Amino acid sequence: MKKYIIILMTLVIITLGGIFMKEQHDKKTAAQEAKKEELYSLAKKRMTDFIKTNYNDIKRIDFTNDYEVNPMGGISINGYLNGDKDKKIWGIYDKANDEVGSFIVDAKEKPECEDKVCEY
Repeated sequence: MKKYIIILMTLVIITLGGIFMKEQHDKKTAAQEAKKEELYSLAKKRMTDFIKTNYNDIKRIDFTNDYEVNPMGGISINGYLNGDKDKKIWGIYDKANDEVGSFIVDAKEKPECEDKVCEY
């Protein structure tokens, strides 16, 4: 009888430990997702500022939700301009330097921003 009680107590402890570990994992995952969403919002804002400063005739910028955070902390974002899905944009926002590093924008640059990237 004593052997069964020890086995039952061991199973209860293992189960409770597993539940606790699962809860901790879920909290960590939720915190990481919230951090990614915050980074994505910041990247959209900086990319919008960059595009409106450096390119002509930008009325609207639509971003897709297929972003990717790279291991170095940058985030790759995609979208299109003025409601035209053929006028694509793509850029990598570097949070450490607070700038848009690499980018592709299907629009005409402003004359003063052709030779260099204008401050945004």
